[in-house]
Amino acid sequence: MTMKGKDFYYDFFKKILNYQKGEEIFTAFLYEKNEITRYSKSKIHQNTSYENLEVAISIKEKDYIVTRFFSNPQLDDAKSLVDRTYDMLKNTYPSDYPGYPEFSTYKEVFTFDEETFNVSEKERALAVYRISKVLGDFEGYGVINTGGSEIALFSSKGLSAYSKISDAHVTITAMKKDATGWAEGHSRRFSQVDLESIAEEAKFKAANSFDKIQVEPGEYTVLLEPEAVADIFTFASYLGFSAKTYQEKRNFLFGKLGQKVFSDKLTVYEDPFFEDGFPFPFDFEGVPKEKIEIISNGVFKNLLYDRKTATLENKKSTGNAAGFPPSTFPLPFNLVISPGDKSKEEILSEIDYGIYVSRFHYTNVVDVTSFSVTGMTRDGTFLIEKGKITKAIKNLRFTDSFLRVLSSDIEISKERKLIAESSPYGFRFSTGVYAPYILCSLRFTSLTYF
Repeated sequence: MTMKGKDFYYDFFKKILNYQKGEEIFTAFLYEKNEITRYSKSKIHQNTSYENLEVAISIKEKDYIVTRFFSNPQLDDAKSLVDRTYDMLKNTYPSDYPGYPEFSTYKEVFTFDEETFNVSEKERALAVYRISKVLGDFEGYGVINTGGSEIALFSSKGLSAYSKISDAHVTITAMKKDATGWAEGHSRRFSQVDLESIAEEAKFKAANSFDKIQVEPGEYTVLLEPEAVADIFTFASYLGFSAKTYQEKRNFLFGKLGQKVFSDKLTVYEDPFFEDGFPFPFDFEGVPKEKIEIISNGVFKNLLYDRKTATLENKKSTGNAAGFPPSTFPLPFNLVISPGDKSKEEILSEIDYGIYVSRFHYTNVVDVTSFSVTGMTRDGTFLIEKGKITKAIKNLRFTDSFLRVLSSDIEISKERKLIAESSPYGFRFSTGVYAPYILCSLRFTSLTYF
């Protein structure tokens, strides 16, 4: 199995259309190739490679709509696929889904690199070797993940959308005894993931994490790395930027549209054409994506919509549907945080006493209305004294309102980094946050002993 191209999927859809039942029909073809090399103690311990074609058929009849998924179907299965999907209508409930989209045009954007899609097992093994060479006597643990996908969407109302994507993901934990350091790299192009650089970063953190001291819980000035920043903004995407949670009043920004909510240094937008992230031209309903400013100098400007949430407000979808009709959820695909005026080193030099956080771990939302989040630091937590990182400290648990944190006096770095929201489980479609370092205050509530 390999990529088929738009014509193959369109021919398959036409065959499905021959057996159409109901008033409208929508079909999504989702092909993926996942190739994963996992390594432990700087040695490869698992190679996996798999390909899969999944077809989602959605049928709408009056106020009823149903979607059914099929794995690796054949052209000759078209009638059976439609019949089996239609049979589900009698067991479903009425839906207010507005119907499938019609024909649209899409702006061209870079999404696919042939070399990344075809990275060999030998090349991934060489990547592990290069990482291990940099780490030296520190043991390396992590993943090299390459591959890509095809997405083809069609409807009986004339929708015809197709794109192919590639992406690469590298994670590194450097470890010796109880000292650990984390780094990661993500891109549409495997060649743009600087293996040596991120290995050096992981090694540096681990090498400086021996003999940890303990600091007392309390409120500290904190410099968050992009990994930690992206973690928080991933929660914000669901619980702040999505029109669905806003309409359901389970959103920490409810009632604040048009208001100054955050620091005037914070600007955040969804940009499907930003090529240093994971650009993509349409959503999973086939609606063209557009650049949307969500926060502008601290002012909450816009929500992100799919077709259903947009219809409820007599608006147009912003092209942010994740999932398939009727169970879509509006989310950002390519979230970008604008850079600040100072470099990371300039921000660090101005901290008299504080904590440096490499990333968060086991983060969870405690209270939606205040955007209160709890979690722990991990793999590189350090004390900052008089503008310099001086000592490794034992990890801490934080619990704080990020409405408070991001509305207070913050600094945002010039440097930014792509942090992926990706997983080897489920359909391969990477989204991400292009995140800076952020200086803020953060409340730590308890100690750990590691």
